[in-house]
Amino acid sequence: MTEPYLRRLFDQYAGRYDAALIEHLHYRGPALLRDAVTSARQRMGQATHFGSLLDLGCGTGLAGEVFRPFAGRLVGVDLSAAMIARAEAKGDYDRLAVGNLAAFLSAEIAKAAKYDLVLAADVFVYVNDLAAVLADVARVLAPRGMLAFTVETHSGAGVALLPTLRFAHSELYLRDAIAGAGLTLLALDQAAIRTEKGEPVNGLVLVAGLVGEAIHRHARA
Repeated sequence: MTEPYLRRLFDQYAGRYDAALIEHLHYRGPALLRDAVTSARQRMGQATHFGSLLDLGCGTGLAGEVFRPFAGRLVGVDLSAAMIARAEAKGDYDRLAVGNLAAFLSAEIAKAAKYDLVLAADVFVYVNDLAAVLADVARVLAPRGMLAFTVETHSGAGVALLPTLRFAHSELYLRDAIAGAGLTLLALDQAAIRTEKGEPVNGLVLVAGLVGEAIHRHARA
């Protein structure tokens, strides 16, 4: 799906988006991410609170609603202006922007913005090659910052284009992409993030972090 097509699709979908995902597709990505992040922080002996949080592909703000209690400052970006308008109406975000992920991250890198947690809930299913976006996310993470995201997955290798025109990423591909971005994989769990025609969709919930030597490498970058 091209960027103009996605923008038009979600602009048209915005008004019924929340109901469609929650009531019909039984979408639970934000709750799964919250649980995964909380668990990872507990294992590291850290509280689940983040001074700054970036929600990539924030849509109508479903993840923002779940993570608002844990964020001092909440920033969201989405391709669809109509989705952003819905998120703004909920009042959870301190800053919202309309734009694609690559351009937004490039602008944040240029001004040396840093985030303690970056979320991508049901967003990377529209990205074939995750290497570039993960590398950019790593550059906006604060020391010991975290990235948490969901994807659809498949049992083969690499990346597969599904009949739904969404991408499914294999576990090995994700491990390699995370390592290639200089991040440490902290959690990887299988989960049905939503349903499709009444059937669970195979998905993964991942948490990665900027820890150890990676902090020093990115500080020098």
